[in-house]
Amino acid sequence: MTESTLDDMTGADAQMAEQAWRDGDVLAAIAAADRALAAEEDPECRAAGVAAAAATADGALTDAAGRWRSISGSLDGAAAAGAAARAALAAGLTGDVDAATRDLAAARDLLPDPAPRGLTVLVDGADAVLEALRGDVDPAARRFAGLAAATVPGDLLAPEPWGDLAASVAAAGGHARAARAMLSPVAGPAATRSRLLAAWLDMRAGKLTAAREGLASIAGTPVLRRNAVLAAAVGGGLARRAADEDTLLTTWHRAVPVMAGADVEILLLDAWGELSVAAARVSPDDRDALAASMHQAVVTAGSPWWAVASEHWWQLHRAAVVEDVDATSAAAAALADLAAARPILRARATGATTWAAVLRGRADAEAVSAAATTLDAAGHPWEAVELCRATAARTSDPAVARVVLDTARRLRPAPGPRRAAATDDLSDRERDVGALVVDGLTHKEIGARLYISPKTVEQHVARLRQKLAASNRAALVAALRIRLQ
Repeated sequence: MTESTLDDMTGADAQMAEQAWRDGDVLAAIAAADRALAAEEDPECRAAGVAAAAATADGALTDAAGRWRSISGSLDGAAAAGAAARAALAAGLTGDVDAATRDLAAARDLLPDPAPRGLTVLVDGADAVLEALRGDVDPAARRFAGLAAATVPGDLLAPEPWGDLAASVAAAGGHARAARAMLSPVAGPAATRSRLLAAWLDMRAGKLTAAREGLASIAGTPVLRRNAVLAAAVGGGLARRAADEDTLLTTWHRAVPVMAGADVEILLLDAWGELSVAAARVSPDDRDALAASMHQAVVTAGSPWWAVASEHWWQLHRAAVVEDVDATSAAAAALADLAAARPILRARATGATTWAAVLRGRADAEAVSAAATTLDAAGHPWEAVELCRATAARTSDPAVARVVLDTARRLRPAPGPRRAAATDDLSDRERDVGALVVDGLTHKEIGARLYISPKTVEQHVARLRQKLAASNRAALVAALRIRLQ
């Protein structure tokens, strides 16, 4: 074999790993990258980059950040800057503000002038994660949505597409409807991550049939640990909402080894919270360990308000499962304090306070009905109905039980096929706009929630009026209340 042939073969596994990753053959990419790294034949850090991206996909975000830092130190120029930016992204997703800040500063220092457009977009994405961790979730979500629309090819080694991150940030900030709209429609077959995020958001919105279909759509697809955690949260949440204890137990036992190797993602703290509630039903020791991991992630992230609110919300749910009155009251009080400065938290705070009162035996039919209606309007339909059911189960007053159960029946989502038939002439975007019109938002506020212009909102509202034969806003709201039930 000639020296030239040997030179051509050097780094072949690294090139194979990179190509397999681009082709979506993750397992082949990891195998080839491992061979290249074991043979120390990776002069351009191609295999190392695939290994770092694979660590992210496997949920080992802290490890991935460390790998990208090492790669950045081995390269120079634009390649080094890109590796540092990916380190910042990975660290930011775990909530490690200090590490992500250092990595982002390193990336900016390494940027060439002029810098490739794709590289500046990558750096902007890392900065948007830090913006969210500082508490500015709405601006961060808008930045991610803007990056998703940029005419720049996606970075195949980054944690996930910008649109998915935009949805995660919007949902973390309490804008679930806007988050779901960001994921639909998807150009071409939806990636596994997008499908799981859509299923998660559908489940939270009470669209259980759609969530089940979304979860089923990834059957037979190789799912690495990071996505498997999200899939477990969807599966566990569906089982909990169906009161299917056997499926919940099975899902939990499958999820335990998956979670054991994954870092808590701060932007998906709600998904980890759902898993912690499943643990509260089947495994108290795991419940406490998960709660501790979630708390540590929140503290490491600098305790942004939205993450603190999420932590208390799930503390409430875990306490309600075991009927821990004191813990429920503590969570409710903490949410009420946060809601004083954050109006978007008021529905959860009201629901939590009412739930605590119910557990203390202080069931007031009007208060429960009002809190449930508020929760439902804020995107927590299952919690709204469950609050009514819990009240009916604990009261000895038939009149109270009758009122709250009537409220539960009114709020319970309609079955999937009937709902679809009733609204098949309205587009997904029109339903999103219509739901926010019912909530009383202005065109400007709706545009901000859905990341579209007020003019576009006005056009959607005009079409809604035409389709629903509504002569004014009051008539439109009345018609929408019926059509969007």
